[in-house]
Amino acid sequence: MKNKDNKQSSKILINGSYSILLTVLLLAGLIIVNLIVNHLPVKVTQFDFSNAKLYTLTDTTTGILKNLDQDVELYYICEGGKEDDTIQKLLDRYESASSHIKVEQIDPALYPGFTSKYTQEDVANNSVIAVSGDVSKVVNADSMYVESMNYNTYSYVKTGFDGEGMITSAVDYVTAKDIPNLYILSGNGETALGSAFGDVISKDNVNPLTLNLMTTDKVPDDADAILINTPTVDYSEEEAQKIIDYLEDGGKAIIFSNYTVEDMPNFDSILANYGVEREKGIILEGDSDKYMSYQYCLVPDISYSAITENVYGNGSVLAPMSQGILTSDSHRDSITYQPLLTTSDTSYSKEDVENMTTSEKEKGDKSGPFTIGMLIQEDTNNDDEADTEIVYYSTGYLLESNYNQAVSGSNAQLLGGTVNYLCNGEKTSAAVQTKSLQVKYLTLTDRAANIWTAICVFTLPLLFIIAGLAVWASRRKR
Repeated sequence: MKNKDNKQSSKILINGSYSILLTVLLLAGLIIVNLIVNHLPVKVTQFDFSNAKLYTLTDTTTGILKNLDQDVELYYICEGGKEDDTIQKLLDRYESASSHIKVEQIDPALYPGFTSKYTQEDVANNSVIAVSGDVSKVVNADSMYVESMNYNTYSYVKTGFDGEGMITSAVDYVTAKDIPNLYILSGNGETALGSAFGDVISKDNVNPLTLNLMTTDKVPDDADAILINTPTVDYSEEEAQKIIDYLEDGGKAIIFSNYTVEDMPNFDSILANYGVEREKGIILEGDSDKYMSYQYCLVPDISYSAITENVYGNGSVLAPMSQGILTSDSHRDSITYQPLLTTSDTSYSKEDVENMTTSEKEKGDKSGPFTIGMLIQEDTNNDDEADTEIVYYSTGYLLESNYNQAVSGSNAQLLGGTVNYLCNGEKTSAAVQTKSLQVKYLTLTDRAANIWTAICVFTLPLLFIIAGLAVWASRRKR
């Protein structure tokens, strides 16, 4: 009896030991798994289920972080318990994406004097301060959200999240070697840039300055590029010559023009100096897949380049009221041309716009395709490198806010790529689009809109009727 009790006790002891051992192994396994998970990138352990992917980093940001060669501190200024979940998760993604990024939350209630080292202005909760070496930039929480007036309630509502755009721009700013200057010409009825277009320039950390050639002897020496946006009054001969002198000295320019009834010989002389002229009239598209709503609202083909890489394959640009760009056969051998935007073979140019009675192609209309966006380069030093560079778009309507919204901001991205190329060279653009918290526009060409109308209005209802008749017929046979 005693031996039996001893055997039973031994069995219980062995089973208990096994249980303890299994529990220890399970706990050890859980600890090891937890340690592994803690070292995995945030994008693997946290999923972004938001519709606009608010805290998923874009390829633009990923590329900039990948190329970082110096450390950047991102100080998240926020009192404990008042964190913005989206901003906090976004910052986690930055830290996870690069070993050069370190995120640290600073509670201003505990460290009230911390922000004064970087700015004398008030810094709101959920703001971010980017610091690298002696350079810093404050991203205020208010600038990370876009608000619009709701006229139903007469109150402001959040319509967009620009956290990634602002933080990426700040990282690029504090690590930049210098900040280039873009002089925007004024004084001849040039069109002012809308907010979306101004934003892409500022996000690329390009300094926009105003220049009136009537009040200065020349384009300033510190100009990295100039922007000419659809002058409505022709330049004087002296003003045009100042621009030509600047370009011939290795300058860079972005030029937009619109169709005008009156001739603008001095403006055109700037283009003519590089063997370029504007086709008379405006272009209409014959291919319904290449325009939106109206035949003059062109959806051109985009050629891949450093200028267009942000929009190539990622969307469409809208270029209404464009003119064809012509190049002279007798231009200097040092000048080269690269088309950026082109129309289809079925496009045509209407020369007599004022007396146009039909949008159909008529006898005398010039046939396409046409170039409506072009990179012009000249090697003035004969060293096989471009010295003078001009990006010319033959319509200023590219920079109209309504047309930009119709293609979900692609026109602004094209401007951003153009400015970045001329001012920053081959450096990756830091301009990230605002992520919409509202409905995103669906870009449809005229043909696509007609096809979907036919499907929704005719095809689907017809299929439902046929299916209903089939069910009715099968039930009658029973």
